[in-house]
Amino acid sequence: MKRLKESKLLMLSVLGSLAMGGCGMANGQGTTVQETVDAHYMNDDGVIHAYPDNRESEYLSESLGLYMEYLLQVGDEGDFAEQATILKDRFIVETGGQVFIPWRLYEEANVNALIDDVRIAAALEGAAGQFDEPGYLELSRRIMSAIEDRQHQQGTAVDYYDWSYKLAGNRITLSYLIEELTVLPESFAVLDTGETEVFFPEYYDFEGQKYMKSDEVHMIDQLLIAVNRYDQGIESPEFENWLIEEWDRQGRLAGRYDRETGKPAVDYESLAVYYYLWQYFERIGQAEFSEQAVQRAESLAGEELPGELHFFDYIHYQMMMQAQ
Repeated sequence: MKRLKESKLLMLSVLGSLAMGGCGMANGQGTTVQETVDAHYMNDDGVIHAYPDNRESEYLSESLGLYMEYLLQVGDEGDFAEQATILKDRFIVETGGQVFIPWRLYEEANVNALIDDVRIAAALEGAAGQFDEPGYLELSRRIMSAIEDRQHQQGTAVDYYDWSYKLAGNRITLSYLIEELTVLPESFAVLDTGETEVFFPEYYDFEGQKYMKSDEVHMIDQLLIAVNRYDQGIESPEFENWLIEEWDRQGRLAGRYDRETGKPAVDYESLAVYYYLWQYFERIGQAEFSEQAVQRAESLAGEELPGELHFFDYIHYQMMMQAQ
């Protein structure tokens, strides 16, 4: 199994993909990922909706960015170009000489989401080199420039910018601080919370000048925070020990846990949780556990994809399987 490079998330990895001619791996029905997305997750304009065969579900910048990551991973230049065009024609808002990406389409949205914009900008930057398209790099830089200029509090990135009121948010969600954020480098200091509890706080509130915690923790958030901390050289021994013990004992992770007891708060599992679990185990050198996480995800997914999977779960699973 391929090992993750410590300096980059998998989303920019294209090893082995060029030989596939831009085709994603087949689903259980023998169709490619792109064919499945086209058939079940896109409206007539090629814009991705959140749930399969449900055009009334939300159209998110999150979905666009994740699909661009996947298309870059498999070297699909044509479909990437189509999504880049949708980004420019339907998502991008230009105001005050800068560009912003609303977090959803077809409904009023005057704010963006930091992690989605950073993902999109990183995918564009990767595609500029891989597909020899300098226009992608120019757009990537414009997106990051807007974040650097407008979307921060005293030099630390925040969750969103509201261009209708010209106001930056007053909090930063720790899971948003992925290493592809190439501006506002002082933002990463927020990841070092100075705490020794098992679970991490979800965000830092600038107005109250304190970290904020929920009673129930989402494992996607917790794992992504752990990945972000690792990428910045911050160890997480309490979380790591709990995670290894929980996995070794149960062989599964629930979607949410009680912060105080460390016990599952729900019964359901998530393919996206296993994607980030796999990434984290890879980073900390737990190769056997990382393979087990992939196997658990395969068992959970079965062969009848996409089923009722949210696009977030579906595409994370496909990115993980593409890397095996």
